[in-house]
Amino acid sequence: MSAVVPQAPDRSGWCRCWEDNVYGQGRHLNRYPYHSVVGFVLTHFGPAADRSTVRILELGFGAGNNLWFAAREGFSVAGIEGSPTAVAYAKRRFADEGLAGDMRVGDFAALPWPNESFDMVLDRQALAHTTKATIVRALEESHRVLKPRGRLLSIIYSDEHPGRACGTDRGHNDYDDFSDGYFAGLGTTHFATHREIDELFGARFTVGSAVHTREEQTLHGEPHVSNAFWKVECVKET
Repeated sequence: MSAVVPQAPDRSGWCRCWEDNVYGQGRHLNRYPYHSVVGFVLTHFGPAADRSTVRILELGFGAGNNLWFAAREGFSVAGIEGSPTAVAYAKRRFADEGLAGDMRVGDFAALPWPNESFDMVLDRQALAHTTKATIVRALEESHRVLKPRGRLLSIIYSDEHPGRACGTDRGHNDYDDFSDGYFAGLGTTHFATHREIDELFGARFTVGSAVHTREEQTLHGEPHVSNAFWKVECVKET
């Protein structure tokens, strides 16, 4: 593997390190969907009489594993991702399996789709890997492209995540320059507090649920937190 290339986020809040340090090196090219996404999609739109009329957008879709699942289930899918390598990988996989999807290289804080285009927006820890200011813009854009009564799922790291301690605090719960751990080489990461969940999501959507999860592992007989995140489910009222 090549050396990690430290880089700052561009004006969109996306860091090219995801291209250079991750997808461009063949890392995180996941093939299967996350269970939280599967459950959210099928709970709300699984019973649809014609799934092809349900339009799903994913922010920062990476290798397209979640969109692959949704397309196979008959939904109409679209996504935006900053990494050209990841988008090319997802497009090849869709083409090989005869699936359709509108997957674009771009900025999830400036979505290239019209108002009220989608029934659902998915964020599986994409917004978490940027600044709070970018998260605000991306949520405003998500609200814009969602239809009334459209659904949003966002999974974002919590301020109780132990990896935060390895980073440099840039203010507003944004951290970067991680010295060690999972986040090293991944640019800026935001770790949200409980108050921020209300501030970020509640200001734009009706929050149906905000579940906080702390995962623990035991090493040498002592438990320690290995992961901590929020799973936020929202509805656009109007």
